Amino acid sequence: MRARVASFAILSAAALTLASRALDAQRLRYLTTARQLGPIGYRDPLGVVSPDGEWLAFTSAQHVLLQRVVGGPVRELGSGGGMPTDLTWLPDSHHLAVREVPLDETVGPWFVYDVATGARGRLWPGRRTLIGEPEGSASGHPSVEIDPGQLVQLAWSPDGTRVAGIMLSGPGAGAGAGLWIVDADGGNGRVRGSDAKLSYPAWTPDGEVACLMSAGERQSLTLPCGSGPGVLGETLYGPVAFSAPDRLYYAAPNERGVLDLWEARPAREQLTHFARDAYAPSVTRSGQVLFKTQDYRVFVAVAPAAPAGGGATRAVTTFMSENPTWSPTGDRLSVTFGNWRRVVDDFRYPDIAQDIGIVAVDLRTPQAKSAPDTVFRASRSEDQGMQWSPNGRWAAFHSHADHTDDIYLQPADRSAPPRKISEGPLRETGYARWSPDGRAIMYTAYERDGTTMRPGVYLLGVDQETGVITRSQRRIPIAFAGNPVNVEWLPDGRRLVFEGAVQFGKKTLYVVPLAGGRPTAFHEFRSDQLDSGISPSVDGRWVAFIAPDREGHLQVFRVPLAGGAPQQLTFDPTDKTQPAYDPTGRWIAFTVFNYLAQFWMLEP
Repeated sequence: MRARVASFAILSAAALTLASRALDAQRLRYLTTARQLGPIGYRDPLGVVSPDGEWLAFTSAQHVLLQRVVGGPVRELGSGGGMPTDLTWLPDSHHLAVREVPLDETVGPWFVYDVATGARGRLWPGRRTLIGEPEGSASGHPSVEIDPGQLVQLAWSPDGTRVAGIMLSGPGAGAGAGLWIVDADGGNGRVRGSDAKLSYPAWTPDGEVACLMSAGERQSLTLPCGSGPGVLGETLYGPVAFSAPDRLYYAAPNERGVLDLWEARPAREQLTHFARDAYAPSVTRSGQVLFKTQDYRVFVAVAPAAPAGGGATRAVTTFMSENPTWSPTGDRLSVTFGNWRRVVDDFRYPDIAQDIGIVAVDLRTPQAKSAPDTVFRASRSEDQGMQWSPNGRWAAFHSHADHTDDIYLQPADRSAPPRKISEGPLRETGYARWSPDGRAIMYTAYERDGTTMRPGVYLLGVDQETGVITRSQRRIPIAFAGNPVNVEWLPDGRRLVFEGAVQFGKKTLYVVPLAGGRPTAFHEFRSDQLDSGISPSVDGRWVAFIAPDREGHLQVFRVPLAGGAPQQLTFDPTDKTQPAYDPTGRWIAFTVFNYLAQFWMLEP
């Protein structure tokens, strides 16, 4: 196998044979669909097939689910209190390893689930750290010590004796960045350092480790991992999977730039032709190949915000768009739009197809728009979450334009370029929100505190007439141990309302003075959707939020700020997020989304 796979590397892309025959429909079998719960804070659901071909393990939000490949009931294997970011089977097909990142986004530990009993325990119990010796180092060279949770994308060797994983570069990585290979018990670690970004290690049937290596705009498969010329000579997207005796499965762009599943043996063949990405192969010992396709759609809609009981949902956009905010006059909506949420976006992030547009809205007879009336901003980077100043002269928005994660300010008529106004090394900076009097801009962000990321709410003083910053950034001292996920101004300008979470699946709405202090809770509810968005009404009596209805659809509700029973405002059987009251209080805008991953099995 090693010789066969290595032979791929000496073939140029032009010399590779491309098979064009259509995939035999009898080889392709649909298995199931996994639902994801929002466009913000999520990636495609994970899914892997067990080596014996019996089980499909997959995720939906923070839930790890299990179903037999032949069909039947779906069983929740676990919801361990963290967001599953990595999923891999052990070779025995009886145990599943899951990396679960907690709500505070600290290092996510690895757990192992027993499929038969559902029992859950730490991977490598008793090992607080992994110790690795750098490859090629002289005797006595300092070893590298890391938290086991710092390894991502673990892959067990076919015989189960070794485990490969990637230590990503970044703060605290040091000499540990690169490929790690440890014994099955976590001991005897070896580190293959790399200045390039490595990802998705995969074992060949004869025990070698390949992986993807990124350099600039190109990502290639290397064997051995991190060295040698790229296998196949084309850009690949992971994960990849090897199948005995000489087959490699991977995802690569088709002529439309959409990922499809390919096979190399070593001649390459395009196996699928889907409208959205088809990728993430995993294989069984008998040669079956599991992969997934993506169904992602987002649109903006409105519904009456009063009286209680709501009304029919009406579409505002028919193009891919989300995250609506109203103009001060209530006749326009700012939206985030673009054909994004693709695997190639994650590779290029933050340079993704996500821009800011403006659509005119007639509140008497809302008409659906097939494109923005105005493109406010379309940089190479992620641009989103624009909000007008109360006087309509300025627009604040979130962008990664300078490969940072910041808030920018620009004249609403775009008569001058935008400028960055947030300060410091912040991460996951949220959306800018103007104070009702136009004298301040508030936003959420994470700030590094040692090895952890501490969420917080930040405030900048600003003059909405001139755009001049009048007071530097400061953190509002809110005495809250959880994560203030979504924060908005109340109309009096002296208080904030926020949606807080201390654990996945449970949320609480709070009020807190602008000066900070201990917040006051006024409504608790259950929802698996992370970043839902909230919106106070213009009179300050109500707060709109997102929660599941009795059928499980995510709907818009409102609850009195003074406390009381919530009232459902939308009823159509679609999922929603990011509510926004209009300035008159008569309408509420929101995002309607469909975010699914379909799992397919390709028979040998």
